[in-house]
Amino acid sequence: MTSPHIAFNQTMTSLTQQPGSPFEVQTTEIHGVNYKHFSNAPNTLHDLVAPARDCGAQEFIAYLDERWSFDEFFERVDQLAYQLANQLEIRKGQHVAIAMRNYPEWLVAFTAIARIGAVVVPLNSWGNTDELRDLVDDSQAELVICDQQRYQLINPVELGIKAVIVRAEHDIVAEGCMTLKALLEQIPTGWQLNDADISGEDVAMIMYTSGTSGRPKGAVFTHRACCQAVVNLEAGGATAYMTHMENFNQQMKLGLPSKGLLAVPLFHVSGLYSQFLMTLRGGRGLVLMYKWDPVEACRLIKEQGITSLMGAPSMMLELTQTPEFETLDRSAIISVSGGGAATPPALTDNIKRLLPNALPGAGWGMTESGGAGCSFSGRSLQATPTASGFISPIVDLRFFDESGNEVDATQAGKSGEIWIKSPTNVDGYWQRPEASASDFNDGWFITGDVGYLDEHGCLHICDRIKDIVIRGGENIYPIEIENLIQSIDGVVSVAAFAVPSESLGEEMAVVIRCAEGSGLNEQKVVHYCKEHLAGYKVPSFVRFTHTALAINATNKLLKKQIRNEYFPEA
Repeated sequence: MTSPHIAFNQTMTSLTQQPGSPFEVQTTEIHGVNYKHFSNAPNTLHDLVAPARDCGAQEFIAYLDERWSFDEFFERVDQLAYQLANQLEIRKGQHVAIAMRNYPEWLVAFTAIARIGAVVVPLNSWGNTDELRDLVDDSQAELVICDQQRYQLINPVELGIKAVIVRAEHDIVAEGCMTLKALLEQIPTGWQLNDADISGEDVAMIMYTSGTSGRPKGAVFTHRACCQAVVNLEAGGATAYMTHMENFNQQMKLGLPSKGLLAVPLFHVSGLYSQFLMTLRGGRGLVLMYKWDPVEACRLIKEQGITSLMGAPSMMLELTQTPEFETLDRSAIISVSGGGAATPPALTDNIKRLLPNALPGAGWGMTESGGAGCSFSGRSLQATPTASGFISPIVDLRFFDESGNEVDATQAGKSGEIWIKSPTNVDGYWQRPEASASDFNDGWFITGDVGYLDEHGCLHICDRIKDIVIRGGENIYPIEIENLIQSIDGVVSVAAFAVPSESLGEEMAVVIRCAEGSGLNEQKVVHYCKEHLAGYKVPSFVRFTHTALAINATNKLLKKQIRNEYFPEA
């Protein structure tokens, strides 16, 4: 095992096995299944974020020209929680949907709903009318807290539910609905918010999967699962700090407060856990973007003194390829993390070149695992850049072949579908018993991802089972092809997938978004692939575009849509 990996494992072991440590790991039984868990983690979201109440007048949120302190944030949280429970009569266990872009009020709404023991239902703000209304109906929400645009799309009155409108364009709204401003103005003098009786096993949230294939499913999170997931992220952060103290000390000498740039949706675990709840609990600052734009991100990095960057790998690659980024003073940036997809080698190279003192981060997880799975950063990632990280201390993994037989994924050439067991796993899908029975097995979640463990214990993700291309009996992982082509100069993004073949069953096709004036053509791409790949992996069909490839809200490629657009005959 190379020295960075030894240092990481020794540090994580010390943190998790030391009695009394905030990250001490013990075994506990939940619903008849034994799990490794952080024994000193909070049990409810209210307790999880409580330390941030001591941050007082320190700045928490920056959004456009607005600045909110921690005191101001929690004042709004408590006011809304009181009005939800009293004026709107929302009770423990009832479902309240949030449908808005990443406004500060999104953070307030989430914290207030959880504060009274109601169930938060974050909705995909990218959805159209039908999608949003379907999710409101499926979740059985009693109330929706939404911005003006989502209010008009959902039309809560037609659905027979109440609504609170954030940043409303008009003071007068339909019967049964009211603006957030009006709701908070009606809070009585001398109001007092009583603590709700919440346990760790109470449902905290129903978060819908991204739905890249089929109808989105509502993943049911308990308070305990949410808290374990956030503390798991903290354990990874503590390990990164302890194994890279010289990097952090150099950054701290600049005297800048820690600030993250929120550019990913809050309605998925990466934005909600890794950025919002981690930042709030840690007493750090958060800068919200109106929408993702790499040039605007550069401006905010400069003006706000951003120290931490996180987003989908495609977003981070786009940022590091933006000319404005190279002109910035980047010395304050201590971490750059990509999640939700494999890290392309081009991004790793850009971080190493442009941010030599920053810690690159990578990981693997999914909605159903609360984002937990594997992660690492800094020198460990640089030593094994194609991996997704070490298995988290509260996570167990198993691997199975196509016949359902368990395989030893540490053996060379052995990979399998990954099963994950963790206290961060959801309790199943809301009102989807068949899907729950199919995807969950005695505490294990069947991920659909294929991977293996290397000699260091790092997880490598090969691809999604559904995405594997079987060409003449040979398995080809599109993610390998995408990462290779992504390293060609002039390539902005790439999607690889199967198209039918009469002779071979399936063949590999790619759609490449290239920069203007790149001069790329099929011959150059195929030649490059032949130099680096086995012959059967070389794409049979190549298409080019200068327009953005279709993605979902978490920046995952919508391959079915891309294939239909560029290969309609397939």
